Amino acid sequence: MTEQFSISPDGMKYPLPKDDDYKQEFVRIEKLVAQAKEKGQEIVVVMGVGFVGAVMAAIVADTVVGTRKSSKFVIGMQRPSPRSYWKIPKLNEGISPVKAEDPEVESMIRRCVLDKKMLVATFTYDALQFADVVIVDVQLDYTKIELGNVRSGHVEMTALEESFEIIAKRIKPECLILIETTVAPGTTEQVAFPAMKKIFRQRDINTDPLLAHSYERVMPGRNYVASIRDFWRVCSGVNEEAKNRVAKFLNEVLNTEKYPLTILDRPIESETAKIMENSYRATILAFMDEWCKFAEQNGVDITKAIKAIKVRPTHNNMLFPGPGIGGYCLPKDGGLGIWAYRHILGFEDNIFKITPLAIDINDTRALHAAQMVRDALRNMGKPIASAEVLVLGAWGILP
Repeated sequence: MTEQFSISPDGMKYPLPKDDDYKQEFVRIEKLVAQAKEKGQEIVVVMGVGFVGAVMAAIVADTVVGTRKSSKFVIGMQRPSPRSYWKIPKLNEGISPVKAEDPEVESMIRRCVLDKKMLVATFTYDALQFADVVIVDVQLDYTKIELGNVRSGHVEMTALEESFEIIAKRIKPECLILIETTVAPGTTEQVAFPAMKKIFRQRDINTDPLLAHSYERVMPGRNYVASIRDFWRVCSGVNEEAKNRVAKFLNEVLNTEKYPLTILDRPIESETAKIMENSYRATILAFMDEWCKFAEQNGVDITKAIKAIKVRPTHNNMLFPGPGIGGYCLPKDGGLGIWAYRHILGFEDNIFKITPLAIDINDTRALHAAQMVRDALRNMGKPIASAEVLVLGAWGILP
């Protein structure tokens, strides 16, 4: 059989683990966990060490109590696939698997892995049996079939549902499971909870899974770490015990003294809050599309108009227009709500009007920017077909 590799962005090739490697890896983790427990440290497993998970893992590992004593030993877990296995050896070298403008990302991960030795990464799911807390940061995508038609899309639930099964088969009954992934409303209570409860009963565990939900508000850029650690959080749990446990945990690892938690009654409330939050942002951005076009066609300086409006206190958060929207969340999160309404919550009526329209407008907004470039080149006597156009920010998109 041909040996498989996972190649990191810097070109390093890491061979995927073989069957014999799993036993050796488990022994390594078991020894580290025993040492942590001797020091009275809580064991936290973070599933998914990508965009959010890697930084969250480091923030938790950096947690101290009292006289600067480390309180949490963190195990970052990643599926050993050709696409993502490289993150595990990189993390164990003290190198961040995500690159950011924020210098604290690299320094904090290096400190937690190499100096404090409170963060390790692994590929064996059996490490879940040691967890006091599991944080789920597994990617959940919304696949769009057509550009400008968000309703035609669907949620890719497979990886997340597999994660719920993997966790439920291995954790201790008293382990807290914190879903941090942005999910379709209803996922925690109507997908994760019944699936995990069924596995608990198969394991002769008569208590219910301690499931909680808390969404991050991560903002890439120079304040990457602060947007997770030093920012307001919303959380909830499937029952009082889960709610109390997640509030206690987040109060320990985040700066909630300055940025207090908002604790909601049910996970569907916090799940909905995340989707509404980003749908609102996407909508006010889409609102500017038609007024930009109006201004362009009538010689109106829209920047001056917006500045004049922003003098009014009730309108001082009006956004300036751009060529489209970027990031991972705004183009998809509203779609999670639209899809959940029918496929998780079971309704068939069509209540969503503004949210899908906003996403469709934003998805096609960049086409208008391209048309403006084409027209400007034409006015300069330069056909687009013979022009050289530099596109910035398109890494991983263009061939």
